[in-house]
Amino acid sequence: MESLPRTIVSGTNALLLDGKAVAQRIRVSLRARVEVLAARGVTPCLAVMLVGDDPASHTYVRTKANACESVGIRSLVQRYPASVSQSVLEAQLEAWNADPTVHGVLIQHPVPPPLDEGALMRRLSPRKDVDGITPTSLGALLTGDPAFGACTPLGILTLLDAYEIPIEGKHAVVVGRSVILGKPMALMLLNRHATVTICHSRTRELASLTRQADILVAAVGKPEFITGAMIKPGAVVIDAGYNRVAGRTGDVGDVDFHAAAQVAAAITPVPGGVGPMTVAMLLQNTVLAAEQQA
Repeated sequence: MESLPRTIVSGTNALLLDGKAVAQRIRVSLRARVEVLAARGVTPCLAVMLVGDDPASHTYVRTKANACESVGIRSLVQRYPASVSQSVLEAQLEAWNADPTVHGVLIQHPVPPPLDEGALMRRLSPRKDVDGITPTSLGALLTGDPAFGACTPLGILTLLDAYEIPIEGKHAVVVGRSVILGKPMALMLLNRHATVTICHSRTRELASLTRQADILVAAVGKPEFITGAMIKPGAVVIDAGYNRVAGRTGDVGDVDFHAAAQVAAAITPVPGGVGPMTVAMLLQNTVLAAEQQA
């Protein structure tokens, strides 16, 4: 297989961790697996529940649908107004749980209140939770039981592995504690034998902790929150943030990229780093679900 690009950030010694390139390699391998399933009469299918009119959610769902099509996965998007009842959504999930032609189900976050997103997650069958964020799937990270991994942290680990960056024995610091990213990221790193510290925006003396990290994962949701001075020389910096800042074009990460690249040994860009890996893991989990259910 063709080797990954080894691009150095201009004016620095930092290796650029190209999530877009790794994700493309994964998609190629997934297309081959989908063809094997097709020969058995199985077409992997991802069903998406989209509630409300949040523009970002609609954009994300379109991106995911296009990604599904690119590898031969059937995408089924069910849209609901914010005024939909909880019972209608739960009935839809039960129908998908029972439908053998639907292999994976994604509940697009956020589900607008007063609807109970947590109750919807609990209603979804773990064998179809390809986003890896139901209580059962997250609990499996603690117990070591088999389950689908949450897509963003799974994508981060896959990216580190693709560049042969060691995890075992390293001190990993995760800045962020969300259920879909920070917490499962910390558990996945722990399961790979890293020593893990979890921080967040209210952590006291945060910089003193981030400067101890061999692997620093920024997932706090604040634009350019991690500065170059907060990074240990030679650290691997993973920026999982996507923020819009008034007056600036494009997405901004949780890390001050240019300052961090002066210090880090390797770093992900925004965009083109973690984002493509998240989508690739959703596709990978859906194909795996179809293989398991077939």
